[in-house]
Amino acid sequence: MLETALALLAAHALADFVLQFNWIIANKRKPWAFALHALIVGVTAAAALGLWLGTPGEVWAAVGLVLVSHALVDGLKTWGRMPGFIARILEPQGAPGPRRKFAAFSLDQLAHLGFIALAAFAFPNAFAMGEWAWRLPDAGAGLAMAYALGAGFIIATRTGQFAIALFIERFELPDLETTDPSADQGLKEGGAWIGLLERTAVFVLVLAGQFAAIGFLIAAKSVLRFQYARDRSHSEYVIIGTLASFSWAAGAAVLTAEALQRL
Repeated sequence: MLETALALLAAHALADFVLQFNWIIANKRKPWAFALHALIVGVTAAAALGLWLGTPGEVWAAVGLVLVSHALVDGLKTWGRMPGFIARILEPQGAPGPRRKFAAFSLDQLAHLGFIALAAFAFPNAFAMGEWAWRLPDAGAGLAMAYALGAGFIIATRTGQFAIALFIERFELPDLETTDPSADQGLKEGGAWIGLLERTAVFVLVLAGQFAAIGFLIAAKSVLRFQYARDRSHSEYVIIGTLASFSWAAGAAVLTAEALQRL
């Protein structure tokens, strides 16, 4: 089951964050662009599992479930509306903003991951029944490890790039030309987020046994504080972005290492 999940996860990461180029993103509401993205999702999933004309139905079913669910989730995100009570929680003033964008991105990816998990649970032998597993029996374990490393790398880098960018949009920076540095009180909730992200990073690093990295984290924070000492808002903005990126990459690395150990 784990091999099937890793294959589908690697295919999803590749289709959503590497092969979904700017033209598709910009034209997602157009049927042809939407269909092209769905086709890429199906092809990558089929290639990851080794789907071919003669493969058993379980492999076809796993790819079909991922393809249909991905299209439905993306369709709801593209043409649907966020439930009113969720929108009011995210944006109390009613105007769509960064919080709603980040929430939409998060819910979209969680839904995709949920369907990938469902496909792996419903069709646990899909990877073993695919072309790669029986044509290259000695390379099956190595291929699963490659999927784990590939998925982890894309999630740590490209997925993190989108997630962190959407996350830090919520923090508004003052105009340096019109703001008196001495009157700068920092970002709204900036200190609280710095503390939360810092503790998250330390927690993940302790679990991973990377104690030296904690020292690097403290040093990096101190340097950033000193560099932007006269501009508190920009200092907190840079630190939040750095800690968020650090925590994301550390979490992806820990989960990748755990998956490799279980193979």
